[in-house]
Amino acid sequence: MKTITRGAIAILVYVGLAGASLADVPNIAPVNKSPGGQTYGHWAAEWWQWALGVPGDRNPMFDADGTYCAERQLGDVWFLAGSFGTDPVERSCTVPAGTSLFFPLINSAYGAFLNDPPETRTDEAVRAFAACPDAVSNLSPVVDGFAVPRLHQFLVSAADSPLFNVQLAPGNPFGFDESIVPELVFSPTAQEGYYVFLKPLSAGLHTIEVYAEGCFPGFSQNLTFSITVTSD
Repeated sequence: MKTITRGAIAILVYVGLAGASLADVPNIAPVNKSPGGQTYGHWAAEWWQWALGVPGDRNPMFDADGTYCAERQLGDVWFLAGSFGTDPVERSCTVPAGTSLFFPLINSAYGAFLNDPPETRTDEAVRAFAACPDAVSNLSPVVDGFAVPRLHQFLVSAADSPLFNVQLAPGNPFGFDESIVPELVFSPTAQEGYYVFLKPLSAGLHTIEVYAEGCFPGFSQNLTFSITVTSD
């Protein structure tokens, strides 16, 4: 997390991916499509609601080894979480057959408090605060040994992001209670980031890894997921 002020929260998360070229990895859904029945922007909003809505004692973003990969996953699209540190993280996750994966390569979000001044809770204000102030570089996601090219096409910008609300859980990983965040709600919230929707992988073991830098100064992430897809 980059900064916390009375008026809002700005959060940075990095996650890994994999793949060769888009032709070699047909499981990657184009960013201008609506995989799983909705746009990348709507999946990004749901990712943030998931990531910030899980209590801290089992939040996947703070998971050292993948124990909580399945936490609050619903339906046939699962989310993968980044981490809040620069140290390498290796997680092992078991995913049901037929499950798609959605995750950010790097992203940021801004949510206003309910009692913030009205001028900081406008659509324009939260979109501006959510936008990455620094350029993103060194996106190096690899899936099963193949690097995905042209990753900057997967940007879901703050300007194009649907606005959404976030309900924090009691015992959330940031230690916020209602004396800090009224009703434990961020509203409205916007996000910006690079995301990938990976259609269901074949049964067996897959590796998803990434090194990424940018969005905010001094941030980097080194994540490896060992994904075991169960058989039908």
